[in-house]
Amino acid sequence: MKPFKLTTMITLAMFISVASAKLFTIQFDLQRNKENHPIWDLTNTSNGHALMLEPGKTLTHNFCLRTDSYVTVKDFRFSNGNRSEQVMLEIDRVLMGAFRTPTNPQHSWNLFLSTGRFPRVPLISIGWHRLVVKFNGTADGIALDYIELDIDDDKMSQDIFSCELTCIPDRNYNVRSNPVVTEASYIVQESYKTACPEVDNINVPIFNPSVQMYEITAALPQYRAFYNWKNENTTGCPHLSPLYWSFNNIDLTSSANYAIDTPSAKIYFSRGNDRHSKVHTSMVIAFKLEGKSKGMIDSEMGAILKIKFRHLTNDVKLSFRYKGRHNGLSRTVINHATPTHPETEWNIPDFSWTDKDYNLVFLYVVSNSSKPLHMEHLFLERRPMLPDQVKSVYRSDDSIIEVVFSDFWWLNPDSMTVHLSTGDIYHNVSYFRIYRPIPWDQGYAQVFVLYQDGNARLLPVPPVGLKGWIPFGSSVIIGQTDPTVVRPYASITDTYIDVDKQVMSLMYKDGGSCRLSLLSSLTETRVVVSDLYLARNPALFPFTTFRSMYVAEGNTDVDHVKVDGIHNLHIMDDFNAVIGRNFVFHRKCMSRHLNLSPDIYIDIRRTLNDNAHVELIDTDAFQSLLMRIRNHRFRLWTPRLRYNYG
Repeated sequence: MKPFKLTTMITLAMFISVASAKLFTIQFDLQRNKENHPIWDLTNTSNGHALMLEPGKTLTHNFCLRTDSYVTVKDFRFSNGNRSEQVMLEIDRVLMGAFRTPTNPQHSWNLFLSTGRFPRVPLISIGWHRLVVKFNGTADGIALDYIELDIDDDKMSQDIFSCELTCIPDRNYNVRSNPVVTEASYIVQESYKTACPEVDNINVPIFNPSVQMYEITAALPQYRAFYNWKNENTTGCPHLSPLYWSFNNIDLTSSANYAIDTPSAKIYFSRGNDRHSKVHTSMVIAFKLEGKSKGMIDSEMGAILKIKFRHLTNDVKLSFRYKGRHNGLSRTVINHATPTHPETEWNIPDFSWTDKDYNLVFLYVVSNSSKPLHMEHLFLERRPMLPDQVKSVYRSDDSIIEVVFSDFWWLNPDSMTVHLSTGDIYHNVSYFRIYRPIPWDQGYAQVFVLYQDGNARLLPVPPVGLKGWIPFGSSVIIGQTDPTVVRPYASITDTYIDVDKQVMSLMYKDGGSCRLSLLSSLTETRVVVSDLYLARNPALFPFTTFRSMYVAEGNTDVDHVKVDGIHNLHIMDDFNAVIGRNFVFHRKCMSRHLNLSPDIYIDIRRTLNDNAHVELIDTDAFQSLLMRIRNHRFRLWTPRLRYNYG
């Protein structure tokens, strides 16, 4: 039914166009409303139910906003008895509008009307709000179907609107002054969209040609939440599947050459008879795998090829070879399938595939029977990853240190050697982790992890009363990275740990080095990075990189970055290059993903007190770098520019 014209508007306002609004519907037959108002079954409602607002009563509905937003009532759908009623709609006691319902001669509660858009569009602040419906009639009441709201916030989500996840206003973060910082740093937006919560799609390199010392601090989010969601979420992550490709239910009957093409692989068949009149089928499978160039391990890890036949009546001989990263074909491996054991498999070693070109698998199938073979499945999958091997290498009243050896490390053959001040040395370490005692119980909490690729993760100790551990979320790469690669890294060769002082010295594959000091308090964990030696041009290779995850509001490990305690930018904004001295990567909105994982503060504490280093910056090279990173969309940063907030 077409919207009827609002006959009486108490509040008239100029219509405000909402260009980037998102539509949200308030259905009134919710459980809380059912406890306070009658619910009628009416077929012409949107879901078969309507709430009856009786004379003398009001209806209140709570909703939340992610940020200050213009809110428009797009539609109000209702029905009424035979009498005309005056209806008013308020948000936080601010009148959105009022109208008089028409007389209903049919007295049909199933005759629903729509008001259409209300003209008033107020700016409503972030947080929790009350929508109230009331009328001053005395006879019949009104039946409510729904209200539609347009909210001028394209990042708004249903979980936030329904207040299941809440957002907080901008907060002041404890950012200290930097008396010895003479040159500001700049961050570059290099993030991309993803549907997978287990992918670090947030990538923000930080540059400063004269940096001498900086701090990384991890503190609990400033929103108040007592959930501790810490399970992984692989929704939207098809690339995490170990299956590379598969072909199923194929009859090897045709004597002609033919092929089957899928998005992941293509298989070619040819069939004939050999000189002994045995039936043979040749299969060639061509496929590509992703490797280090895209931050993946598929082309690096070994694999398992499996084949299974159905209704075998005779033995089948299968010859297998492959062509990957090495010159020439692999040696031939012969397996057999029999009527009692119709399935067989081959193991392909690590570092066999390539990510530069097509990989090829060759199968030659010979059968003693002239009857056609039915191949139930043929597939290739990544070999299973064995559990990490953990070794406790130091324990005292004040700390625990563990080194961890992974079954397969993505930067192989790069590896890290850990040297302890006790004299112990451990080779081929994938990462190590440090625990500190929890003051209010007898346990220890993991507060710092450093991976061989330079990724550092920090955690504050769990607050009093929290059961279990807090999950890591965002990470920071300590060391220079190439900002143009998909998965940046800073390959560490050696780490020297002073177990008493909690001080670490890092040596990098590129020749760089730095020193880390670990400090834990009741509210935060902080790493001071000092004595930096940057082996590569610091204007082109960032000294550190922030890494995290953002899928949508309420499914994030970070959603904003606050610069110098003043400018708050959404983490997915196209903010180009932004200049500042400290950066707080935080969440304004609660998240269902690792919701207690910490906010990360990166504070540049010292730079060279000498402007001579500015001459080292090759502005042409830096312009080329920005063009590579952002497809010519970055503004050029020059040493003369100090603050540019986009």
